Formats: sequence, C-alpha cells, structure tokens
Amino acid sequence: MSIEGMWDALKDDYGVSEQTLQVVTNINGYSTDTMHDVLYAVAAERHFDGEVA
Repeated sequence: MSIEGMWDALKDDYGVSEQTLQVVTNINGYSTDTMHDVLYAVAAERHFDGEVA
C-alpha cells in the first residue's frame, strides 16, 4: 500500500482527522513508519488491510 493509501485509510476507515495527520507528520515526518505508528495508536493494528506483514 502506498503512503497516500495509508493516509486515506487512516482518514476514511479509522476516523483520524486531516489536522491530526498533518501535525503528526510535521513532527515525525511523512513516512510509512509514521503511518504505521498512527495506525497502531488508533487501532492497535500493525498493518493496514491488504498489506503483507
């Protein structure tokens, strides 16, 4: 899954606001690691649906 797909999934599927994602990525960087960290914080999941572990 692309980083853009992760961003969209966090917003659309997990209810994370655009503002929250902007703040977190401004602090931690715009990376797949950051997207995974947000996913874990909001859903206690390590991987997005369809992502190979």
